[in-house]
Amino acid sequence: MLVALALTIWAIYCTYDGLGPFLIYAQRPLIAGSVAGLITGHPLLGLLIGATLELAALGVYTYGGATIPDYQTGAIVGTALAAGAAGDTSAQVAIGIGVGLPAAILLSALDPVGKMVTTALVHRADGYAADGNARGLAMIHWVSLIPWVAVRAIPTFLAALAASGGLVKDITARIPGGFVQGMTLAGSLLPAVGFALLLGMMELRKYWYLLLIGFVGFAYLHLPVLGIALVGVAVAMLFVTLKPAEPAIAVPASAEESAVDARLSKQDLRRVFRRYFWSSQISWNYERMQALGFAYSMEPVLRRLYPDKADYVAGLQRHLQFFNTSVLIGGPLILGSTVALEEAGTPKSAASTKVALMGPLAGIGDTVVFALYNSIIFTMGASWALQGNWLGPAFAAVMVLVPYALMRRWQFGFAYREGKRLAGHLAAGALARVAQGATVLGFVVLGGFIPSIVKVVTTLTYRQTTTVQGQPVTQSVAIQDRLDELLPYLLPVLVTAGVYLLTVKARLRPVWVIGIVVVAGVVLGWLGWFAPSAPAKS
Repeated sequence: MLVALALTIWAIYCTYDGLGPFLIYAQRPLIAGSVAGLITGHPLLGLLIGATLELAALGVYTYGGATIPDYQTGAIVGTALAAGAAGDTSAQVAIGIGVGLPAAILLSALDPVGKMVTTALVHRADGYAADGNARGLAMIHWVSLIPWVAVRAIPTFLAALAASGGLVKDITARIPGGFVQGMTLAGSLLPAVGFALLLGMMELRKYWYLLLIGFVGFAYLHLPVLGIALVGVAVAMLFVTLKPAEPAIAVPASAEESAVDARLSKQDLRRVFRRYFWSSQISWNYERMQALGFAYSMEPVLRRLYPDKADYVAGLQRHLQFFNTSVLIGGPLILGSTVALEEAGTPKSAASTKVALMGPLAGIGDTVVFALYNSIIFTMGASWALQGNWLGPAFAAVMVLVPYALMRRWQFGFAYREGKRLAGHLAAGALARVAQGATVLGFVVLGGFIPSIVKVVTTLTYRQTTTVQGQPVTQSVAIQDRLDELLPYLLPVLVTAGVYLLTVKARLRPVWVIGIVVVAGVVLGWLGWFAPSAPAKS
């Protein structure tokens, strides 16, 4: 029972961390599964299951509030159930993936339920705003977190309770060994889905040749993952240096600088930033998305700037209108600019600037942070974790905690100081250059990650007859040896290319692609034709 409660509390925190502060981005399966392993007393098991599901989830994020497989809960549930399974660690990992992946897909059906509840709650917030009731608005904002966590915490608790009994061990003891082998192969193939989804989001036709740099670095020069990343940084810096300047994002001319004395204290600004930092998306809903979180963050400023209740109410209602952008690169910038423009006495400019910036900055922020930066650091972390190295999740957590916090703080301060001079206009060109540099880095790193992480070899052989000293000699030749002579790591490249064609060209939904990969892995692994690695030679 205590383990079930601890896992449930962990699931609640994971959900919150992905909606608010992004301290260690515990919502990612690498972090969620690793800590679940510690809680259940099987740290290596959680590490391996979380890393495998992390690689399957690369490039999968809730862009615009889209519903995706619940990999967080899948990693926790898979680890909890696998911990009570029979067999050695490799068999438990296979079972954990076999449970966690379908659970992630099935539990995604609960995600819209939580979002629909928060959509109903935002209308109650409208009533509190119309009354100028700040406490009521804050209450609705924080209460909206409950449906988000409930749809993840309840399944986690039930699964953890089931794992605490001996039933799981009895059931898994009867699972055929061939199925375990097949699920092991499927787990090694799943990263190809994440890589394919990433490539589908990136400008592959424009930058495909950069994949070769990373591939050659790993396959022929035997560079480690970190070495490939450093090469990618060098290439990205070269591209950005040679890149011509790009046009900035256009914002309304009415948002020009207004010479107004400061009316807000540092404490007021810190209060606004803290609210946004700790709870920016906990009240996200289908109708107005991040609007309630933005209004809650702005409330201390509005209260200070508008002592007249009618103006204060108008300010709350103004910022309860639809709003959605990247909360890491974009949101703090827009928040700082909005505060500055409200202080300057130009509320219409504040509203129009929000509308003008949120779309372009959402595209830049989501691409730079989620599609590229996150994918790189979590792939590196997962690759180390698959080796049983705890440096993997620790590295990913630190690389989220420090840069995310510093970047948001800097954006808010910069935008507030320069807000009356169109901070978004000044920053847009720089952000565009950062986006291209991150894209280049992403391609180079992916070129090395694909052969190093997608593990598959063929165990098939053929007989070859040769003449030795006039006598015919028949020998068994491994097909994998011939493939390596043609091109090292050919099969991982072909698998990733095939999955890419399914996702981009055939336009199959990721859930269907994952299903195809899992079925193919189970069948081919069960038959013994393919495996994650070649059998040891005697």
